[in-house]
Amino acid sequence: MKTGRSTSAPTIAQAHRFALIKEIGCICCWIKGVPNVPAEIHHLTIGGKHGQKRRGHDCTIGLCQWHHRGVLPYIGAQLAAGLGPSYALEPRRFREEFGADDLLLDFQNQAIAMAVAA
Repeated sequence: MKTGRSTSAPTIAQAHRFALIKEIGCICCWIKGVPNVPAEIHHLTIGGKHGQKRRGHDCTIGLCQWHHRGVLPYIGAQLAAGLGPSYALEPRRFREEFGADDLLLDFQNQAIAMAVAA
């Protein structure tokens, strides 16, 4: 059963983008100085609000389970607290700390370009 939040299947290029995002890791953890934390694919939405229509597979960023869904990673609560707010739990604080969606998308796209060039 399809939901209003689903998107079509990714193209080969978009699937490659997802693989690169996962290889790079969570961009918020990178910003906090903790590289290579496993990332999930987060689809940015129109208006940047939960439950809104997704902007598509090309507007995706990598977030760890803490920054994406508010699930404490294996590293524990003390270290997770130093990683900043979770998008799922505190979206306003998340944006204040890490920036608006388009800023994070630019950062992600730059990280992808650097990974491809390497």
